[in-house]
Amino acid sequence: MRSAMVTGVAACLFILLFGYTLHAAEVEPNSDGAESAESRARVGVVGEVPPRPELEVFSGVSGWVVNGQEIPLELVEKTAAAWHGPYILQDLVAELLLQQEAERRGIELTEEDISRKAAVIRTELGVRSEAALESFLRAKRVTLDWLYAKARSYALMDKVLSDQVYVDDREIERAYRSNQELYRRGEMVGFRAMRFLDRSLAEAALAEIRRGRSFQEVAKETAPTPQERTIAGDIQYYERSQQSLPPEFEAALFAAPLNQVAGPVEIRGSYYLLRVEKKLDPRQFTLDDVRDVVREQLEKQKLEQIVWPNWIRDQLGRAQIAVRTRDATPETIPDATPDSIPDAEPEATSEATPE
Repeated sequence: MRSAMVTGVAACLFILLFGYTLHAAEVEPNSDGAESAESRARVGVVGEVPPRPELEVFSGVSGWVVNGQEIPLELVEKTAAAWHGPYILQDLVAELLLQQEAERRGIELTEEDISRKAAVIRTELGVRSEAALESFLRAKRVTLDWLYAKARSYALMDKVLSDQVYVDDREIERAYRSNQELYRRGEMVGFRAMRFLDRSLAEAALAEIRRGRSFQEVAKETAPTPQERTIAGDIQYYERSQQSLPPEFEAALFAAPLNQVAGPVEIRGSYYLLRVEKKLDPRQFTLDDVRDVVREQLEKQKLEQIVWPNWIRDQLGRAQIAVRTRDATPETIPDATPDSIPDAEPEATSEATPE
């Protein structure tokens, strides 16, 4: 049976939180703060158990021996095919059809295109640091190769189909008026923090800072876990009343004086030193402030929700697909006729082309 395939990276939000560590988003607004209308601090909980390093090696491996019993690579491949086979196959078919169209039109995809799209995906997911990325991949039970495969697919989709996406000024104005709350920033602080398991350790670190050492240096030296050490003391942003941090932590943040170290502050069994370096007043961004941002959002939405589904339905309907068995010649699967494939959102489709 032929089914429409819509690939995409899930719009999940993830920010690293170690045990009871409080960690806000690693997104810095630009000079006028416009990006912060979209960039909200996020807090989550990660409770994964990291696998053994030996279980992360596949290149040149034929199997793994666990307490004297072998798990052959063939079993892993069969299990992956049994659990995820149809979805992986649909991804591969969709990417192949995109690649074939790109070759037909002389469109080339560079490593720079893929790296740039991977960076965009990481920003959208809220995973800037390598530690956050590693934990995100473990939580999703995927590898870094998966991320770059998705980045490649998205970059290729942009190049092949972006000429079918059109957004006019009226759509931008309508989207802005309907979603002005998305382009409003509440009171926000930019801060650095470090966590300790004992008050005496926090007080010792405070004394080091008062003797002239930098907040970031002390934070990375004293972080209680290796993962925290990679981001300890980095600048983070948090908006008042966001409710993603405990009330006592939020109160301490907004009460802290600017450019001074506050604490130790006890919160849920840990002790924190805080340094607030920026205080941003509430602001409603105008349409002119965010016009380009709204345009990019609408273009992305149309590409992923309208243009791509319609294109891949059409391509799957036209493609000659055969099943090759081990002991038989390829058998072509009858195609569904294009007329039997329903269109996606006819009204929205009309907006995807110039009026």
